[in-house]
Formats: sequence, structure tokens, C-alpha cells
Amino acid sequence: MMAHICADLDLDQSAKDVFSRVLQRFVIATVFITKAALYTLEEPSSFLDVRQKDKAAHGISSLLKPDSHLLKPGRMTRMSDLPRDLVEEILCRVPMTSLRAIRSTCKEWNALSKSRIFGKKATAERNQYFLGFIMMDYRVCSVKFDLQNLDDPSIKPVGGILNQVEITKVFHCDGLLLCVTKDNSRLVVWNPYLGQTRWIQPRINFHRLDRYALGYDKNRNHKILRLFGDTDSKSQVLCYEIYNFSSNSWKVFYDTPDWDIAFCQRGVSLKGNTYFLARTKIRDAGTKGEILLPFDFTLEKFGPPLPLPFPSSGSDNFVSLSCVRDEQLAVIHDSWRKFRRHTVEIWVTNQISLGSVSWSMFLSSTSSRSVSILAGSFFIDEEKKVAVFFDLDNEFERTKTRFNQTANIIGQDGYFKSVNIGEAPNLGKRTSYGDIPRQFCRPLVCSSSYVPSLVHLQINQPQPHVIKKEIDDY
Repeated sequence: MMAHICADLDLDQSAKDVFSRVLQRFVIATVFITKAALYTLEEPSSFLDVRQKDKAAHGISSLLKPDSHLLKPGRMTRMSDLPRDLVEEILCRVPMTSLRAIRSTCKEWNALSKSRIFGKKATAERNQYFLGFIMMDYRVCSVKFDLQNLDDPSIKPVGGILNQVEITKVFHCDGLLLCVTKDNSRLVVWNPYLGQTRWIQPRINFHRLDRYALGYDKNRNHKILRLFGDTDSKSQVLCYEIYNFSSNSWKVFYDTPDWDIAFCQRGVSLKGNTYFLARTKIRDAGTKGEILLPFDFTLEKFGPPLPLPFPSSGSDNFVSLSCVRDEQLAVIHDSWRKFRRHTVEIWVTNQISLGSVSWSMFLSSTSSRSVSILAGSFFIDEEKKVAVFFDLDNEFERTKTRFNQTANIIGQDGYFKSVNIGEAPNLGKRTSYGDIPRQFCRPLVCSSSYVPSLVHLQINQPQPHVIKKEIDDY
């Protein structure tokens, strides 16, 4: 092919010897032998004679294949002149967090960007990839997992204001992300598609042991739930408050439940409501047991406890929740067995509401690797029958000074694979004694694959006011 192209364009010299019009023919030949999806040629034949122009024209025509595009900049004046299939090809390569700039290009690109994220192609892409967000090293990052090739995830820090703030917790609901700042001074809600953020100040203060959830009521009014107060204390009082986006206000409640939600448990939102893993308090029999606890954002209260699909009590068990396409809940159960073997079971809901639930087994695997109680964020791929959970590698080896953040893939028949997604830097600060304690940030993934939202966030809103209900402080 190379010899044929050189003969057509009268090229018989080496690259270092070409100049002027010969150089132009050499550049054209280089384009012809390069396989690409997009070719851009501007005045390619301005210095060629009639015979060479004819040869170049035939060569350019040969580039027009179903999987490639040829642009002639001199004949185009607007971005909207680009072929539709080429624009769709461009959009599919644009990170979700950069679509705001794409939408402002022209009306056609704005319409196509919406089609990309809400149309059939978007559904097909979400079936092939896990697209979402993950917190790593106190930064929010976008994550793209090719479900056909789990060895090479793409993880990139998001831009904008969130790249300037340290974040410790991330929650996802209805295309919005709720982020908790490391200094616990405020919350931020982010719409990645619209590029909007909303900062939320505390009623009094936030605390590092607070538990949060993001949801909405039956009228699609978005709200934030914050749990505080210690139900393990003598008072046995649970305090919680709800922030309403519409009224920009906090409403305060208290309760004396017979269950407790551990500070490390992260609520999972499903169709507007949030579900927590809770543990019943010690009864006469002296035992505790895990339950699934729903929170109704319409009634603004907890619903009746729901059963989990396995008996779980004692310190040798770990349980964590995830969400599947905003349609189902998934729960992972890790129980310790003899000889340092761990049996990991994952169940998904067949049906779930605030008052009932039914489960089916998704996956069961036995290996020597456990799921850490301080990590445990995960997602599942129903088609490949695998689960991916995120953690640090062998953190409890006291002699180890360097750790990696890992995506651990478990499957059927004991399948286990750990993928390194980046080194975990020691974030400990030097003490007055000169030593640096080990402090590593565990990666936490938003379990549900991200679906963009058109929910607008009011920016630069006034300071929230408080609706006091039953309790003023804690």
C-alpha cells in the first residue's frame, strides 16, 4: 500500500530530503496510510499539478469509510455543520463532568448531549460500563469501569470547586451528589451534569460521626437527612434533622428507638427513600441482630424494620448495602469461618417498599479475603455475575508502610481478583514527638451507576433558618 501511494504521488525521496510542494505530497501520503476515525485536510492540493490533484482526490475519497470522517475546514463555518454521527462520536468520549461546556456550544449539540445521557445509547453504555463517582484521598473522582475488562478502570479527579475541597463522604441520589467536607464545617450538593453546586451550612454544627442520606419526597422535593446523638448512651435518644431544599430550612426531631445505626454505616437511596443497616439493641435474650431500616422522606420518619435474607449476629459478621440501577437493593454479608476463610454472600431484592421486602441470592464465594467494616462500598454487575468492592490492600499488616487502593472483584466458584487503582498516600501529620502516624483514606464508591439529572440547584441561597420541632439541641 505504501509503495502504491508513493507511486501515485510521485514520491521517491526520503522524508529528510523533501521540501515545498514535495513536502505537501509527503504529508498527504502520511495521512493516507494512517488509520483514524477523523481526518482534517485544508487545501490539500493547492501546490499540485493536474495529474497529482486527480491522484490526491482519489486518495482522499478512499478515506471515506463507514467508521471514519473527513473534514474540509475551508468549507465549514459552524460547529453545527459537523455530521451527526461524528458529533455523537465526540460526545461519547466527553467526560460526564464536562458536558456543561458541550451543551453551550450550539442548540443541536445541547439536544444531542441530552439524547446521549437519557436516550437508548445512554442505556446501552450504562449496561457496558459502570459510570459513577468515587472518593479517593479525600477527593471526588469520576470512575469508569469497562464491565468487559475490569482490569483497567479509568479514574479521574473532577474539576471545579470540588477539586479544591477535601471530602470524606459521598452519597448519590437522583443524579445529585451529597458531599461531606473533611473539616465537617458544611455540606455541598453537586449536580455533575448541570455543573451546579449548593453549599449547606449547619444548623449548629456537624460532627465526624454524623450519618447522612439524600432523598426526596412524593412531590420530588429533595431533602437531606442527618443523624446525630448517641443511642448507645444512657439517654438512648436519637436526634435527627432534615434539610429541605425548597424551604432552605432545617427541621429537628428526636426518637427513642430500639435499634442503633453504626457511624460507619452509609445509607443507600432508592426511589427517593433511604435504607440503612441497623442493629437491634440487646434484649432479654442478650443478642443483637441486623435489620434493614427504611426512612420515608415524605413522612420524615423511619419506617418499620425489614428482615435481611440471612441470620446475622455477633462480631464475626459484616454487612453493607449497595444500590442496583435505582431499582434494587443489594446487601453483602461477610462471615468469618475456620482457617481464616470468609464466606461472602450477596443478595438482591426482588421487591422492596417501605413496608415489605423479598430477596434472592446473587452470589456466594469463599476466599481468604474479607470485606473491611470500614470500607465495604461496592457495586455489582448482574450480567457477568461479579461484585466489585473497594478497600486498601492488607492494611492490618503492621510492618507495612505502603498501601495500595484496590478494586476487589469476586465472582462464582471462589473467583477473586484484586486490581490496583492507585497508591494510598500516608495522610498522617507529624506529631510533636516527631513521628508520623499511619493514616490512610479508604476509597468509597457511590454504589449506583450515575444517571445525570436536570434538577436545578439554587446557587448563593441565603443562610438556612431552623424549624424547631420537639428538640432544640443535643
